[in-house]
Amino acid sequence: MYKNILLIALLISVSLLKSQTASRLANSPFPVSQAPDKLYIVNMEHYTEDQRLTTISLQGMLAKTQPQIYCWRSVGFTLWINDLYNNYGVEVDSTYFLDFDGLITHFKDSIGSYYLCNLNDSSTNVAITACASHTDKIAVTSNTQALMSTLNIPLEYDVRPHGEYWMFENFGNTFSTKIISYQQHSKSTLLGDYTIFANAFQFFDDVDGQLTTEAFARMDDNSMLFGWGIDEKETVEKASENSINVVPADWSENITVMSNFEANLQQNTHATGVIDDDDIHTVCFLMSDGDNINWFLHEFADPNYEEWYGSSERGQVDIGWSISPSFSELAPTIMKYVYDSASNTSTAQDYFIASTSGLGYMYPNLYPALNSATNLLDEYMNKADLNIVNIIGTDYNNNDMLPFLQQESIDGIFYYDFDSYAGLQGDIHFVNNKPVVGGRYNFWEGFNTVTQLANKLNNESTNAYSQDGYSLIPVHVWSRTVADVNAVAALLDDNVVVVTPDEFIKRIQLKMGNVTYSNTINTLSDISISPNPSTGIFNISFSNTSGNVNIKIYNSIGETIINKNSASNNIIDISDENNGLYFVKVTTNKGTSVNKIIKK
Repeated sequence: MYKNILLIALLISVSLLKSQTASRLANSPFPVSQAPDKLYIVNMEHYTEDQRLTTISLQGMLAKTQPQIYCWRSVGFTLWINDLYNNYGVEVDSTYFLDFDGLITHFKDSIGSYYLCNLNDSSTNVAITACASHTDKIAVTSNTQALMSTLNIPLEYDVRPHGEYWMFENFGNTFSTKIISYQQHSKSTLLGDYTIFANAFQFFDDVDGQLTTEAFARMDDNSMLFGWGIDEKETVEKASENSINVVPADWSENITVMSNFEANLQQNTHATGVIDDDDIHTVCFLMSDGDNINWFLHEFADPNYEEWYGSSERGQVDIGWSISPSFSELAPTIMKYVYDSASNTSTAQDYFIASTSGLGYMYPNLYPALNSATNLLDEYMNKADLNIVNIIGTDYNNNDMLPFLQQESIDGIFYYDFDSYAGLQGDIHFVNNKPVVGGRYNFWEGFNTVTQLANKLNNESTNAYSQDGYSLIPVHVWSRTVADVNAVAALLDDNVVVVTPDEFIKRIQLKMGNVTYSNTINTLSDISISPNPSTGIFNISFSNTSGNVNIKIYNSIGETIINKNSASNNIIDISDENNGLYFVKVTTNKGTSVNKIIKK
């Protein structure tokens, strides 16, 4: 099972890189220490549950100065430790891979004392939280207490009689106001390393309970909740109302390790062209759940899992993936790995956008500090080389989208309603001249089969000037796979085209908005339309052109109402048409321009 890990151990070498501190943005909520130059790998599948708890507490304690322990479970974990070894000069040591007693003995001089707790109850969270306030404390159960006595590591305090509210009431003001851990008692051997590293309060309570209410209320605006609740919607609602972002991390390991590296993050798959065709239906598939840090740390890119990014079938069709901008500081080496391994051919690309709903999962319509949150998001979008954000909300409103689309880094939004990701049924709204695109059809179990989805897309409009000409397809990663996306694409007609998220947004702007792209078509600054708005009679003037000029006028649902060629300036009369928004497409020998006109 751990053959690959043992092979790594044979290659142990002195670190090639000097330890350094990873960068953080000025208002970053994420703690940082020193990049590790050596990591001891331990097999969490071999260790007992009691040993795992003590190990993660030791891992978090050491990470306050410099991470020294890497927890391993499967090939997915091997992928990331190999990457650190091969590309970041980290020395790897498997001496204690199967030896818990040896691990504690090795680090005994760094351990001042221990908190005694139970497994899987409130005292576990109390012990983890108590360790967070110190630099030399670990959590221990009665099953490993004998080893502490043998090594002369003293008991600091028996917290077994106490619950989380006792801890909060007596010591709550000593914990971070930027990071909080919301961890169910049944997962006591997970996430605790980061809680300790971040000096966070770790607890679990009913989402509307007194402890949750008081603990959330003391957090700063735009702070981060690591963990997960029993009910997704209720947890995110409660956090959002307190201007807290949720990071799904309840099954996470090794955040303390991965967050202390630095990596240059740049996608190599940005679209350089836009399809300029009026008569096709444009489709974009977006894989869900990119905000899930557990998934990325575990199986996301593991080649043993054919469902996702490690699939051998990836690279046949353009696919959009979401990833949290927070990964630029929480797991930058993983982010770089998936960027660098993205498919990038003339026939298929992988492209990443920011996952729900920015730095963490929150509902914009419930989030009081939305303006400062989106200002901070803008910085992280730039750091992570992202320019589209996927948002989940519970009540769509253009006003909630505006703070996002006022940011220079954000070109558009993919919007899902919580109750149905396709709740907007493909509607496209322009906010600050940027598109908000709603999901059209859900591609997950219980909604559409491969054949059903392909048939629906084949019957959609091919009018590029109508929102009906575009389909954003949310793909549920827990019930649909890369192979399923390929299967749908194989059944699509020739006039249905699959594109990456960035080309999808650019094409919508090109055809429906007032934006042109000089890398695909010339921006025609020598064309003017006046007056605009008008009662329906417009003068279109152009200069520095030769040959005929084609002018097309489309109404708001994409119907062509004027199509003419001319070699001179034109008076366009749509006074008999209904009041509203129209689109003017002008094509000259220098390129094409699409503009909005308003009749009122």
